[in-house]
Amino acid sequence: MPAEPISGTRAIGGFRDLLGAIVAFAGPNLPGTLTVVALGALLDGFGIVMLLPVVETVFAQGDGEQTGLTADLTAWLTVHGIDTVLEQLAAMGAVFLLLVAIRSAVLLKRDVVLMEVSQGFTDHVRRDFFALLADAQWPVIKSYRKADLLNQMTTNIGRLGQTMSILSKGLVTLALGIACLAAGFVVSTALGIMLVAFTLAGLGSAVVWSRRSRALGSRLTRANRGIMHETTLFLDGLKAAKAARAEEELARRFAARIAESREVQVSFVRQQSRLRNAIQFIAALAALMVLLLGFAVFDLSGGELLVMAAIVMRLSPSLVTTFGGMQQIAHALPAFSSIREMEANLLAARELAQDNEKAAVSSFPQDAPLTLRNCQVVAPGGAVLIRAEAISIPSGSLVHIGGPSGAGKSTLVELIAGLQLPATGRVMRGDIALGESTRAAWQRHIAFAPQEPFLFDGTVRENLLWPQLDRAARIPDTVIRQALDQSHAAAIVDGLPEGLDEPLLDGGARLSGGERQRLCLARALLRPGNLLVLDEATSAMDPALERAVVSSLKADAARRTIIMVSHSQNARDLADIRIAVAGGVAEIVSFDHRSAAG
Repeated sequence: MPAEPISGTRAIGGFRDLLGAIVAFAGPNLPGTLTVVALGALLDGFGIVMLLPVVETVFAQGDGEQTGLTADLTAWLTVHGIDTVLEQLAAMGAVFLLLVAIRSAVLLKRDVVLMEVSQGFTDHVRRDFFALLADAQWPVIKSYRKADLLNQMTTNIGRLGQTMSILSKGLVTLALGIACLAAGFVVSTALGIMLVAFTLAGLGSAVVWSRRSRALGSRLTRANRGIMHETTLFLDGLKAAKAARAEEELARRFAARIAESREVQVSFVRQQSRLRNAIQFIAALAALMVLLLGFAVFDLSGGELLVMAAIVMRLSPSLVTTFGGMQQIAHALPAFSSIREMEANLLAARELAQDNEKAAVSSFPQDAPLTLRNCQVVAPGGAVLIRAEAISIPSGSLVHIGGPSGAGKSTLVELIAGLQLPATGRVMRGDIALGESTRAAWQRHIAFAPQEPFLFDGTVRENLLWPQLDRAARIPDTVIRQALDQSHAAAIVDGLPEGLDEPLLDGGARLSGGERQRLCLARALLRPGNLLVLDEATSAMDPALERAVVSSLKADAARRTIIMVSHSQNARDLADIRIAVAGGVAEIVSFDHRSAAG
């Protein structure tokens, strides 16, 4: 597939955005960092120039007239009593060794400082992206595929880290290249100008080729997104695939994505090699021209020719590394642009939400009824997902929400849980309406258990007390045991060798679906909220167990309002209030006034 054309303006703009972000991150530390890099390059250049008087002194052996830097230096040494060739060489050698020692200390500082900036910036982008995603509202998060989010947080940020490493090395080699060019001017102004001309020719080639590199980088970004999509599909659907004997199809799709990524990377390496060969040819031509012209036209001495050869030999790999680094940066820029694009969307959504904020509530009604009046939840495209005209739920009720799949049941409980906000109408608890300014307080008083149980690699205790893990020291085991008994999960914990301190590996993969649901239900019961929302959180339990769990919850309904989405007859039979959802419309179809009243 041919690489899509990338305009030079777009490529330069992306690089400018990256540099702007780095400068903003480095802040007041940037001048010091650049100073250390420049000092290291200056010492490198000075070391090369110092070869000239050493070589000319050796070649001259005290005979012949010396000019330029060598003449000035030997004259100064002679004035200070260092007048023999051996003494002068010893003095120059001592200065050279001192220079090497200083250079070593500077390079150590340079490498550490550049690593701090490089790794620090990558971690900064990773933290900011994670924070933006964590702060995003649920409808915004739902608009992205899980594979796209994982690709941003792993692959693209990993490519950004590689870019920062290349940029750090490129800054060093660029400074060294400038120092080499400056050293060339010290030896011969005319040859220095010639080296600059050859360098600019190589730079022009690198700039032109960087557009192709960015185009390949855009293809790689899309290919990596496809790989992550197939990876999540493989892991999420592996059990079903094995049951259907569809492993070969999953493997085939994954192999196709891998092949696409490999093709892009091979194309980039091929392009890199061509550029390297071109730069090396230009460098070889420059070396030949410098030596021939220096000898035949500019009448340079043997020492000057030797130093110019050393300069060209030092400059050539610096240019190859610098210009090659330009290609690698251009190749990785689409990953940074993809991160920035998603960050911009998340920021825009957050700012839109903040524009609607008002003063936050200082207190929240504990026993007030939950009411929905003329509410609608609307999708980004404008379609109405759920509508509730008049629903009122007294405190302490057990509510069943039923209806066919896709009718809007989950959207309704997401609205009640504060994960969605009403586009029209009001959701109230007492005199407090759900909105941007009240969402945080609203959700602090709600415990939510989704259909898919969430467990992580930690102990049972840590999973039960998540996300407030700092409560572990304050919550006695008796309280935890009460929640386990109520969710009929105590036997699960009792059967584990270390009980509450047993590690749950791979998200509790050793437990059945029903066992994981019961542990997550116990976690919800340990939350301080007085409204418990269960979105098919008992779907993996057998009927007898589910009835026992729902009966246990109903016995505790006086302390909290319980709202259950379920297809089960048990929940319908035990509910005080039944809400039916059909065609995106929710309404109360059954109300047991005596039970709801307590």
